[in-house]
Amino acid sequence: MDNSEFYRETKWCDACKTYVRFLMSVNHSFCIDCGSRVRMFNREESSRFAATVQRHKWQAS
Repeated sequence: MDNSEFYRETKWCDACKTYVRFLMSVNHSFCIDCGSRVRMFNREESSRFAATVQRHKWQAS
């Protein structure tokens, strides 16, 4: 991973309704635009990711 990847990383902000750059603290990350807490995915993508992990969980064992 080079520095350019670090500066392009984004997380979902519910307040801004988009993926944003963020500031990371020890426990949480915060949107650089509005200051709200951010998370890795929006709700739809989070559900899809969880379903994919659940489907493939048994293949890994």
